[in-house]
Amino acid sequence: MMRFRSMCRRRYTIPNPYPNHFALLLHTQPCDSNPTISSVIQELVQAGHFLKALELYAHHFNHGFRPDNQTFPYILKASTQLGDPTSGFIIHNHAIKLGYDSNLFVGNSLLLFYGRFGWLEPMHYLFENMPQRNVVTWTAVISAFNQNHQPDLAVEFFNDMLVSGCRPNSFTMATLLPSFSCRQGSSQIHSFLIKSGFESDIFVSTAMIDVYAKCGFMFSARRVFDEIPERNLISWNSMMRGHAQNGDAKKSMQLFVEMRISGGLEPDSFSVVTALRCCASLVSLGQGMEIHGYVYRSGLERILIVGNGLVDMYGKCGALELAERVFYQMQKKDVSSWTALIICYGLNGQGAKAISLFEKMKKTRAVSPNSVTLIAVLSACSHSCLIEEGFGYFRDMSVDFGIEPTMIHYLCMVDMLGRAGFFQEALKFISEMPFQANAQIWEALLGPATIQGDRKVAEMAAKRLVELEPENPDLHVQLANIYAKAGQWEDVAKIRGRMNAMRLQKITGKSLVKVVK
Repeated sequence: MMRFRSMCRRRYTIPNPYPNHFALLLHTQPCDSNPTISSVIQELVQAGHFLKALELYAHHFNHGFRPDNQTFPYILKASTQLGDPTSGFIIHNHAIKLGYDSNLFVGNSLLLFYGRFGWLEPMHYLFENMPQRNVVTWTAVISAFNQNHQPDLAVEFFNDMLVSGCRPNSFTMATLLPSFSCRQGSSQIHSFLIKSGFESDIFVSTAMIDVYAKCGFMFSARRVFDEIPERNLISWNSMMRGHAQNGDAKKSMQLFVEMRISGGLEPDSFSVVTALRCCASLVSLGQGMEIHGYVYRSGLERILIVGNGLVDMYGKCGALELAERVFYQMQKKDVSSWTALIICYGLNGQGAKAISLFEKMKKTRAVSPNSVTLIAVLSACSHSCLIEEGFGYFRDMSVDFGIEPTMIHYLCMVDMLGRAGFFQEALKFISEMPFQANAQIWEALLGPATIQGDRKVAEMAAKRLVELEPENPDLHVQLANIYAKAGQWEDVAKIRGRMNAMRLQKITGKSLVKVVK
């Protein structure tokens, strides 16, 4: 915490941007609170009518209404849920003017508000100056640091919380656990959970499963899962997702079946989406169609992410007609829907259809393409050797859509040139990139150059790859094979000697594709 405190020595002045009608709220005289208005605001927020709650607050504040410590947390929640920082700043000013900023419940709500928008300095200033703190206070700050990609600070504040004598609850632990996803403290925090009596809490156990899964420790994740006394849908989904993310789609599908048979639970939209991704990965059209049947019977086809998942599954299993049918029957489509079908066209060598769909997407003006959409379009152009069209989209993407090309967009272009055999143009393109080429760029050039027999380009790409990934035995073997085909046996011997010195050994692998007859 000391490292963060050094950034926050000065008193923080609350921003005061008032471009809208909320500015009028600051210029009225206070009067007695109106319990009826407060109750209506609370009911609106609880029902999810956040904009109506803010409008009611604005109108009545301008006519003399003054909120109390019961109203402020609700109206701040409305601002947070709407993503409206301006109204939140003004409400904070109201709390200060009316003397409620030192109230514990109001203070906790302000911490959540500032954390939601990533303003960590004002959040920390509020935290340091709160006369009272409880478990909600600490949890709000820990959550904010995690949400804003500051896991080290989240752990620091958790340690300070323990030192202060405040005991964490299950929400604190579930909030903290993502901090350990990419750290080496997963086993230590698990031991702490057991010693503190949290191991039987399903909320915490499910979060612990996610931690182990993100670290790739699926054996440990399974152990936590097996120790949950009563598993719910969320815990099953976490295990399914963990296996899928770690490349074990088959095990994920086994859990999907097990959840229904032994668990007695019906899959929700998240279960279905994970299962559909696994079917796509396994190219298992039969299982995918069975899941589609369940989706239809359960009414889940109306859920957007499920529809997108079906399009993706059918397309990656080669069933383009079914992918198109699902897509055009969807009542609502977002950018992911359009992108999914564009990807499917590209993977199945239908570059012209991918471009046609992209042009149709632009004309609808209902959704705007994002970076992933452009990757899908460029990839489709690459797979169909539509070089002129691909370069046109690449050249215009920043102007037409405000999307700056990333390394992946450049990768698509190198892949496109390599597939077409334009190796010198590809090398020139790589040399003019605004950043240094990574291993994927050179891999995209190595494959086509090797297949099409351009030994010099293949050798150059292989050398660059060995420099970037010296401990990858496959790259050394590929370079040795290039030399062997050219009869450069001395170079082959040098590579073999280097591999022996580094104790590198090529590992052979197998692949399995399920064929549906």
